[in-house]
Amino acid sequence: MIRRTLACALLLAVATPVTAQTTALLLFGGPNGTQYAGCLNCNSYDQQSVCNAYGTYGSKYQPDSIWNRYGTFGSKFNPDSPWNRYGTGLRIVDSQGGYYGNFTSSRNNRSRLSVVTALVEANEAMDDLDALRDLFCK
Repeated sequence: MIRRTLACALLLAVATPVTAQTTALLLFGGPNGTQYAGCLNCNSYDQQSVCNAYGTYGSKYQPDSIWNRYGTFGSKFNPDSPWNRYGTGLRIVDSQGGYYGNFTSSRNNRSRLSVVTALVEANEAMDDLDALRDLFCK
């Protein structure tokens, strides 16, 4: 329970400023880094958002969602997943091509964005993608 409370505090501390950010943070993975994986900070009603529960990138049932523990970007065993401690994770870019590092649990090349740090640390504390998604997206 203490770990879950800590995870909640971490996410609440950073979720609001990142959501209010005007630059959309786009996630890409795959062999050449060209497979789109959604928008990390877009409005939850946006079809591209990782928080749209009915969208391709926000549903825990879609194969390209970071919340699908059996999918390409949600499995902690896939090197393109942000939840794989030894993988490269997903590249974070904006619509102009600006690079923000990687959304990854690995310490190598991890983005310095506070939302990435909070998500990774909360995932390590909770180890429950469904609960993490609910916490992050609400």
